[in-house]
Amino acid sequence: MSKSIFITGTGTDIGKTYVSALIIKKMIQENMNACYFKPVLSGAEKKDGKIYAGDIEYVKEISGLKEDTNNMGSFIYEYPASPHLSAKLENKPFNMEKVVQDYHKLAEKYNYILIEGAGGIFCPFTDDFEPVYTQEIIKTLNTSCILVSNTALGAINNIMLSIYYMKDKQIDIKGLIFNGYKDSLIEQENIQFITKHSGIKLLAVVNYKDNNINIDLKNIFGE
Repeated sequence: MSKSIFITGTGTDIGKTYVSALIIKKMIQENMNACYFKPVLSGAEKKDGKIYAGDIEYVKEISGLKEDTNNMGSFIYEYPASPHLSAKLENKPFNMEKVVQDYHKLAEKYNYILIEGAGGIFCPFTDDFEPVYTQEIIKTLNTSCILVSNTALGAINNIMLSIYYMKDKQIDIKGLIFNGYKDSLIEQENIQFITKHSGIKLLAVVNYKDNNINIDLKNIFGE
């Protein structure tokens, strides 16, 4: 059975895809039979009449992963918005069964699956009476999480709120990854404060110029 980890974040555009690419790159370098999976992606471009799933293609380019792009995403939307709105506008409603099916197809081929969410931990995928949020995907795939945050002003509020929400939903948080680090006084203090008061393990700090990630993969998969 494949081992998996879910990459979520404190919001959109904080570097989840960049961090995911670096982790997959390291996994491949360490000869781990690993693949990337992004259940929902919005903001895809159309090139030569075909949908270009930018995040997936980016991860493949950085990491050297060779899997067919079509197998690595369940719902690809062009409209650059929250997935619930993109799904509504494009008339392609989110379906959890398809996510599970696509995940298990990859799990039959790979020993490790790195799953990246869309947006932040509270990202909605439907606009039903009881919307489906990121945490439902995490629970359905029965996986633990890594929480990614930037290190800039506001990081304390954003990451502590995310942690409280995840703990309330009984989501297992393997650790934190800080991205876009530029070594300012504010960033140093943010990392120190969050690590001290969150009770969550610090897995890695990614400099804004890094091409690799210094992370112990055993801390992710518990080996």
